[in-house]
Amino acid sequence: MPAAVPVVAPAASGDGDGAVQAVLDRINQARAAQGLAPYTLDPALNSSAALHSRTMSAGCGLSHQCPGEPDVGQREKAQGVQWSSAGENIGEGGPVAANTTAEATQAVSLTQSMLDEKPPNDGHRRNILSTAFTHVGIALVRDGSGTVWMTQDFSN
Repeated sequence: MPAAVPVVAPAASGDGDGAVQAVLDRINQARAAQGLAPYTLDPALNSSAALHSRTMSAGCGLSHQCPGEPDVGQREKAQGVQWSSAGENIGEGGPVAANTTAEATQAVSLTQSMLDEKPPNDGHRRNILSTAFTHVGIALVRDGSGTVWMTQDFSN
């Protein structure tokens, strides 16, 4: 399997052109449409999400907990996140070209698919529109075959 290459550094830098920012913008647009406050991007959650995206892309595949890996709550705590409510969305898609526009388009498309879920199979949508969470971390990894692996970690 080709080595995973991190595509987008966590967007704590405020880079409005990055794929992470595009996903955050789509999430917060959906929240605003429901009258909900926007999520704040959290650097520690970005780190938690980045570690998990890399683990999935390195061979685990699409899974909320890969073999030998702690669960999402413990991964978040290991990065310094203090929470009483935690959650996670994951997705993968592609192949896409190795450029920010293609990666952002894929990541926003994955997020839109989550928003389009219907009950009772709408756990991703419920995380995005949750009133229990206030913070999000978003990380993308594009592997050597062009697959984009995305993790969205949530906390209060």
